[in-house]
Amino acid sequence: MRAGSLFAVALLAVVFVTGVVTPVAGTGSAALPDAASAVETGSDSVLASGPADTGNVHGNHVAVDPQVSADGTVVAETVATLASGFLVLKADDGGRPGEPVGHTYLDGVGFRTDVSVALDAAAGTDHRRLWAVVHFDDGDGEFDPAADPSGADRNPAARQSFALGDGDRPVHVLARESDPLATDDGALTVRRVSLARDGYLVAHPIDGDRVVGRQSLSAGRHDGVRLTLDESFLDASDSRFRVRLVAYRDDGDGEFDADDSPVRVGDAVVGTDVVVDRERDPAATDDGPSILTPTPTPASAENVTAGTDATGGTAADGTDPTDATGPGFGVAATALAVVVALAGLALSGRRRP
Repeated sequence: MRAGSLFAVALLAVVFVTGVVTPVAGTGSAALPDAASAVETGSDSVLASGPADTGNVHGNHVAVDPQVSADGTVVAETVATLASGFLVLKADDGGRPGEPVGHTYLDGVGFRTDVSVALDAAAGTDHRRLWAVVHFDDGDGEFDPAADPSGADRNPAARQSFALGDGDRPVHVLARESDPLATDDGALTVRRVSLARDGYLVAHPIDGDRVVGRQSLSAGRHDGVRLTLDESFLDASDSRFRVRLVAYRDDGDGEFDADDSPVRVGDAVVGTDVVVDRERDPAATDDGPSILTPTPTPASAENVTAGTDATGGTAADGTDPTDATGPGFGVAATALAVVVALAGLALSGRRRP
């Protein structure tokens, strides 16, 4: 083979391998689908409360727990959307979402917490079972149940039923985040707890009624509630576990005992469940990100995945894109070896008489 031909083959090898292993800046993970390809049906409308986190959305979902409302406002604990749309409240129709009874607009892709939705005045709130459903906007910014498709048709996590009661003051527990909660010196920080009367925030194992933590609270709204978990419970738990956080009312003596009971709406207990990561020894080895899909209570599953930094941080698989042990390095090294070998053959061919 002539030297020119060998050089051409080597050049083609470089171009081919470079095209395979060179990532496009900012595309470390799969692109989110647009509104058309992400269409899923499923439930009621929502009202956004504050900016959405666009960096931790892995699908359309809504999580809303049993609660008491004083003014017809429902608070969804978390909502995630892959496109602009609505969180819609719907009446229950024989165990399925029925007619819309309230909605709010969700602007763009994002993960949101504490999303408030006002019920229509005629809907009422007394011991009702309702549905919260994510719908996609058809582009006009106005909710139309006939034109704005439900996200739950393709993803059941985009809808959820829940019990709603009526009271003089709201009662709810809001704790979930896009990532698991982390313990700090054996304690959790719960985002928001509202009680109608003096009582407690109580932690139970996800599979039992044992009390593994409690915090006394006065009537009203409390933000950033610190709840210490029992040391024996933590010692027996895995590094990642789940707990149920429940609102309790005090029987009037100011002491937590068997006479204090959970706040209920019908048969449902007012509370939520969360995934928890125990604090780790700083010297412990990091084995990389893990993915957890907890079994939902009547709430949607949460996934945790590694993030992507378009400027050259952590890649989607948890590796540094500039690390010699990262993805693509072995292929690139092979390509370089091929180029060197072919170049050597080319030079050898030139020296022959």
